Amino acid sequence: MELCGGSLPVTLGLVGGVVALLYVLGKRRQRLFKDYGIPGPEPNILFGSLLTLLKEGIDFENKRGKLYGDVYGLYIGGIPMINVADPDILKEILIKDFQTFTDRLNFDLNDYPLITNVFNAQGVTWKRLRKIISPTFSAGKLRKMCRGLNLCAKKLTKNFVRAAENGEVVDLKQYFGAFTMDAIGSTAFGIDIDSQNNFDNSFIRETRKVFDNAFLANPGLFVITLFPELSPLLKMFGMTAFPKTTKKFFTQAIREMVKQRRSEPEEERARRVDFLELMLNAEDDGEHHGSNVSDDTTEKSDNTLTMDEVIGQAFVFFLAGYETTASTLHFIGYILATKPDVQDRLVEEVASVLGDKEPDYDNIHGLVYMDRVINETLRLYPVVPAVNRYISKTTTIKGWTFPKGAFINIPIVIMHRNPDIYPEPQKFKPERFEKASEINPMLYQPFGQGPRQCIGMRLALIEVKVALVNLIRNIRFVRLEDTPDELTEFVTTGVFAPKHPIKLRVELR
Repeated sequence: MELCGGSLPVTLGLVGGVVALLYVLGKRRQRLFKDYGIPGPEPNILFGSLLTLLKEGIDFENKRGKLYGDVYGLYIGGIPMINVADPDILKEILIKDFQTFTDRLNFDLNDYPLITNVFNAQGVTWKRLRKIISPTFSAGKLRKMCRGLNLCAKKLTKNFVRAAENGEVVDLKQYFGAFTMDAIGSTAFGIDIDSQNNFDNSFIRETRKVFDNAFLANPGLFVITLFPELSPLLKMFGMTAFPKTTKKFFTQAIREMVKQRRSEPEEERARRVDFLELMLNAEDDGEHHGSNVSDDTTEKSDNTLTMDEVIGQAFVFFLAGYETTASTLHFIGYILATKPDVQDRLVEEVASVLGDKEPDYDNIHGLVYMDRVINETLRLYPVVPAVNRYISKTTTIKGWTFPKGAFINIPIVIMHRNPDIYPEPQKFKPERFEKASEINPMLYQPFGQGPRQCIGMRLALIEVKVALVNLIRNIRFVRLEDTPDELTEFVTTGVFAPKHPIKLRVELR
């Protein structure tokens, strides 16, 4: 009787309230883009266009682009996104009116201090962090990093040579991921991670968890995508975007790096040119060398970092540096195996331009064909399939009104595969970049564009070239019997990756 007289009405009331809330939210979602004259698919009351996007992958944006044009609106769960592929509008968004479109989509969950990084930062905080970190990638510092990159590339080559001698099938992502993790440790933090002798190294394992835990695998991210309004509640209950073990591991590991670095003699630290030293000089403003890690609550000027911000920048350096460069290299490995003429031409260029010289910051600029191969690989397989920008105030560009609170989505993969811009877009044709200056930079964005372009772009490209030079001097990538002529199935919810691992053979030269 109590059930009938008490609990059941309460339960029915709660269910009715939830249904009413969903209806109100759904109607609001259906109305927003219509109010501003922005075309697009009719959103599902709960999922928006999310389920269709997950089902169709990169074909989703391609089909909607053909149907609605270069500007259309859709809901990713409860997040309003306006797809923009018009280069003139993109130039306004990314460069000319950057102050209106500065920030990225952020899932504000319980991820402090990892979330204090330059990728996730917003507004004036982003501007301060970018200013402090930028000197890491100066020509002088990049030039000095090449020695460490070559040492890591020699280990990579040794591993591939061993695989060739043993007739092994290699998983390219494993080999290149270990290389990039070692390269990050060497160039950014002055440590020997030695991932290439242990593919299950803790740095790789915890970094992989971030990508494996993305979106659908993370209940918190999925719920907040459907209902962004619940972000404060989820944060209060301790929901995280990053795995808790990863948060603990990197926080402890980076604090230990800081402690060890501070214990070094002044003269040894003065010779350091890496990312960690630059951050620590900013963190303590050059006044606390040799002291304990500073109090996280210490007030800092515009030119300094808190200790938590040091942890955040170091974390994102590991995260981005590992995945992006490793993905690019493993796509290049696939290209070389399936297009032996491209591989042969690269070998010839390296021999004629460098001879037996070790690749460095200066001489790799002469590898013109290698540049084209890398550029075309990034066109066909951009590691980041799309980028977004938050609309901080209602703005009109070229007759389109973009409402405050929505996001701009820039469909990089779709733009890179637009047949009107790149004829036969599915084909690998490095000659497209013989006249690279004639390509509209808004329509080629493997690293983004504008002030928020990838800060590590130059280091990543140097790393790729140093690895390739060392490798193709010693081994040859060879396809397997079941290696496809064209990669057609991809995962796009995080980074742009093949649905199935790329595995090849390698042979000694």
